[in-house]
Amino acid sequence: MKKYIIYFSLLIISNIVFAQKWDVGISAGIANYWGDLAPSIAFNETKPAASILARYNISTSFAWVNQFSAFQLSGDDKNFSSNKIRNLNFTSNITEYSSFIEFNFLKFGPFKRDAKFTGFTYLGFAGFSFNPQTKFDGKTYDLADLQTEGVSYSKFSFAIPFGIGIKWLFTHNKCLEANVGFRRTYTDYLDDVSGKYIDPTSKTGVGGLLADRSWEVAGEPQFKTGYQRGEPGYNDWYMQAMLTLSIRLPSKIKCAKF
Repeated sequence: MKKYIIYFSLLIISNIVFAQKWDVGISAGIANYWGDLAPSIAFNETKPAASILARYNISTSFAWVNQFSAFQLSGDDKNFSSNKIRNLNFTSNITEYSSFIEFNFLKFGPFKRDAKFTGFTYLGFAGFSFNPQTKFDGKTYDLADLQTEGVSYSKFSFAIPFGIGIKWLFTHNKCLEANVGFRRTYTDYLDDVSGKYIDPTSKTGVGGLLADRSWEVAGEPQFKTGYQRGEPGYNDWYMQAMLTLSIRLPSKIKCAKF
């Protein structure tokens, strides 16, 4: 994700000459996940999230936003009585670069200073890195490296970001925003769970122990080779609720007189 940070910085610098159409902002909020270890939202798994953004105001109705975000996601079978016996869990640090188009419901932006409020919606494209981990016997393990389902998968994927929010221009160049956004991902391994249980004898050491953790609850493994471990027909999702402070860059760059 380092190349995205460099790209994001150059994007702002290279376009500062067009500053009258640009906003920059910082966001703070919360993130959560929906997938094989969370058939519904587990609010106790909510984690903090933060991001920086640059917005190019195309018109009073449309804007193009580039955003870099960092947050954590987690899930645990213990949150759901129907899944407790499976006894799987994960935590993953996420870094995401997203680019999307915003649509303002009311005329709003650098060309309409008297518009103080508007609702908006957005849709775009995102790429993100993830690394599901779990703790066992006091140590943290990268689950992708252990291949708990006997398959290898990439720790980078893509997503479709979309959401809705409101904007309040409380000074001539400062705006407070709130939005709720969703990410439809193109991976089912955000939580390291998707397919079937492997033959436990095919894994030695901790890999075999973490492939089926039902023995920690029941005293012995409860699932045979080939039993369904996850639901491969549905990819994982994650969502965010963010509060943003954005600043409209000045319309002109003043240079010193000589």
